[in-house]
Amino acid sequence: MKTILQKIKSNVFLSVLFAIVIGLIVLFLSKHFNNILKHNVFENLKLNFYSSNVIFKFSMLFFSLLAIFIVKNDSFKEFGFRAPEKIKVGRFLLISIGILIASFIVGNIIFNGILRSVFPVEGEGVGFPKTTIIQTILTVWIWSSICEEVLTRGLIQGIMNNHTQIKFIRLSVPVWISGLFFGMMHLSLLKTDMDIWFVSFIVFNTTVLGLLAAFYREKTKSIYPAIFLHFLANVLGSVPAMIMGVI
Repeated sequence: MKTILQKIKSNVFLSVLFAIVIGLIVLFLSKHFNNILKHNVFENLKLNFYSSNVIFKFSMLFFSLLAIFIVKNDSFKEFGFRAPEKIKVGRFLLISIGILIASFIVGNIIFNGILRSVFPVEGEGVGFPKTTIIQTILTVWIWSSICEEVLTRGLIQGIMNNHTQIKFIRLSVPVWISGLFFGMMHLSLLKTDMDIWFVSFIVFNTTVLGLLAAFYREKTKSIYPAIFLHFLANVLGSVPAMIMGVI
C-alpha cells in the first residue's frame, strides 16, 4: 500500500489526480455523514445555515484527518502540521491584506457591479443568511478557517508536495491545484438562495485566497499561516457586511 502511494505521489499527473479525487471523496463523505448526523442525532434541533455548516465542517475535518493518516509516509509534518519557516510577519500581513482587499474590490466591481448590471438577476436572494456576531466569529472566522485549510492546504496540497519545482506563472502545481480546488468548493453555494453573481463573487475571492494561502503554505512548509490567512480574509469580508447590516 505504501509503495503504491509513494509511486503515485512521485508522479506529477498521478499525484494531482489522486489529490483531487481524495478531496472530492472527503467532500462526498462529509456531505452524507452531515446528513446522517442532522437527521438522526440533531433531528429535533432547528438548525440554521450556520449551525448546520458547523456539523458539515466537523465531518470535513474528521475525514480529512482520517485521509491524511492513511496516506502519510512517516509523520503529519509533510501535511503542514509543523512550525512555519521563513516568514516575516510584517511583510506577510501587509501583502496579504493588500491582495485580499484588492480582490474584494475587483470582484465586487466585476460581478456585483458590471455583470449584475448587464445581466440582472431577479427573484433570487443575494448574500449570506442573517446571523449573530458570535455565530460569525465561531463558525465562519474560526471553525471554517481551520476545517477548510486542513482539507485543502493540509491533505490536498500535502499529497502533491513532491512537485513544488514545477511552476506556472511563478506558482507551483500544488499551489494552483490547492487554490483552484478551494475556490471551486464554493460553487456549492449555488444550491442556496444566493444568486449567481454573488456566488461568482465568492468563488473569485476564495480562489484568490486559496492561491495566496497555498503559496504561504508552500513557502513556510506549515499549514498555520494559511489558517491565519483564511481567518483574516473571513474577518475582512465579514466586518464591512456587519457594519452595513448585511449579515
